[in-house]
Amino acid sequence: MKILSLHCDYIKFKPLKKALKNPQEISKEDEKGHEVKEPLVILTAVEKSDESNKNIISEYVKNVKELASQVKAENIVLYPYAHLSSSLSNPDFALKVLEDAEKELNKEFRDGNSLSLKLGDKKETTNLSKKEKFKVVRAPFGYYKEFELKCKGHPLSELSRVIGTSEMKEVKSVGGKVVSKEEEVDVAELVKRLTKVKMSADRNKDGLKSNVELGRDLDLYVVNEVVGSGLPLFTPRGTTIKRELERFIVDEELKRDYQYTSTPIMAKSDLYKISGHWQHYQDSMFILQVGNETFALRPMTCPFQFVIYKSKPRSYKELPIKYAEISNLFRNEKSGELMGLTRLRQFTLADAHILCTPKQLEDEFKKVIDLINYVTKTLKIEGLWYRFSKWDPKNKEKYVDNPKAWEETQRSMKNILDKLKIKYVEAENEAAFYGPKLDIQYKNIFGKEDTLITVQIDFALPEKFDLTYVDENNEKKRPMIIHRSSIGCLERTMAYLLEKTQGNLPTWLSPTQVRVITFTDRNLKAAEKVFAKLRETGIRVDSDFGATTVNDKVRSAELMKIPYLITIGDKEEEKGTIALKKRGMNEKPKFGVKLDDFLKEILEEIRERK
Repeated sequence: MKILSLHCDYIKFKPLKKALKNPQEISKEDEKGHEVKEPLVILTAVEKSDESNKNIISEYVKNVKELASQVKAENIVLYPYAHLSSSLSNPDFALKVLEDAEKELNKEFRDGNSLSLKLGDKKETTNLSKKEKFKVVRAPFGYYKEFELKCKGHPLSELSRVIGTSEMKEVKSVGGKVVSKEEEVDVAELVKRLTKVKMSADRNKDGLKSNVELGRDLDLYVVNEVVGSGLPLFTPRGTTIKRELERFIVDEELKRDYQYTSTPIMAKSDLYKISGHWQHYQDSMFILQVGNETFALRPMTCPFQFVIYKSKPRSYKELPIKYAEISNLFRNEKSGELMGLTRLRQFTLADAHILCTPKQLEDEFKKVIDLINYVTKTLKIEGLWYRFSKWDPKNKEKYVDNPKAWEETQRSMKNILDKLKIKYVEAENEAAFYGPKLDIQYKNIFGKEDTLITVQIDFALPEKFDLTYVDENNEKKRPMIIHRSSIGCLERTMAYLLEKTQGNLPTWLSPTQVRVITFTDRNLKAAEKVFAKLRETGIRVDSDFGATTVNDKVRSAELMKIPYLITIGDKEEEKGTIALKKRGMNEKPKFGVKLDDFLKEILEEIRERK
């Protein structure tokens, strides 16, 4: 058995989902989670070798009591933690050990009493020399859990032990590692991670939070089984981020001559039969039967915008026409593929379709790449690479069957990419059913590759919809079409930004940009005036005027990743200034700051999207 004891100010934990097929049954109280103050937390891994040790429970309890005595702790949390060992026991055995230890430790012991422990047919008796009383809480066994703790940091607050060998060994720190004769365990690094971040199933191996955990911690979105998987509910805070991303891209695209449309989220199957989605994409669509007619929620915007284009005759003088829309789209993704904001059944795409002449194609493609580069630079999106996604001639079901058009269009896209000096990898069987794509790829914190933004050249749909324009010779011609996004799916881009910054979003994207707090109740009126002035200028500001300490208020603001914290105390009220602290544990507050100077600084930061 391996244990890691942490003497803490507090620990909070809550089960999230099953880690075993048949975990222990838990109460409604357990489901809501627990918070224990001033605990000794015993992270415990019961090992295979413990199954043959009839004294393992008594040894475990003895060690826990010794550790509790050293730090004078009365509250004990027994926390199953499999990550301490790679040779775990049978889950039923491990649960039995923890249950029996919990029962014995919860008893009150007095001088002369003995502690009797039983596992199987073996009894072990331990004499105790002093009065001891413990309140023990056992974390649920067999569940992925989130937990947060604050370690006290004194010399005995972090100790690791190996129990169940010929003699108990306290493992000591050597060169930053905790070492025993049996093995070396990097407990120092584990303690560092445990005491600084909340651990859960939603983290990568480096302890970075996924957008799932960040969304929960920062109150950004909710996923509810009653609503359904892949259908996030954005809170006001999460909606603020999404709205700012939408405003950013709409304003930029309007500057670049895009014309915005607003089209229905559903249509009759007839529309999708013309476009080819019915034949090539139906498995990924949500189908609705309305009376005698069949409808479907739209998986893409293009057919709707093509109907707008075709609503009247078009001249070459009008081209290029660039239709854009912030579109709610629907894809019937498999449940196993759904993940946070990365892959959804309903999502929001910054979609656009450029209808142009063949001569305009290369220049318009270049402009699309320029827009994408501007967006990724502004949002500081890094680590991207390009994939030239081609068709597979053997896959007749997925693609429009027109080999000549496929080869010509792929050759055309390749020439454009080479002229633009874009470095790319080629991938067969990754194209859209109507044409080749340039996919801009990234990896999330778990190393999973996905597409952030895509650009496509379409040879098929102009013909399917009979789209035309009249050229300079008064002859009807078919336009070329570029399908593109610019900022991608807003939810996926939001997920990327949350994970990259770990929630420390730039000020212009932060749900709350400034928080105002009071030093004492005496300063309430002065703080309210500062709050009102910030709000009048359009700053997203909130307040914490409660009766808690300033340290607690600062910590709360840090946990919510708020970029700026303003404190109003007696000196600030007297001088008409503010105490200003930027986000970050290492950032020191500035005193005597004039509010007008701060407003000028933050408004420029927001305007320039720094």
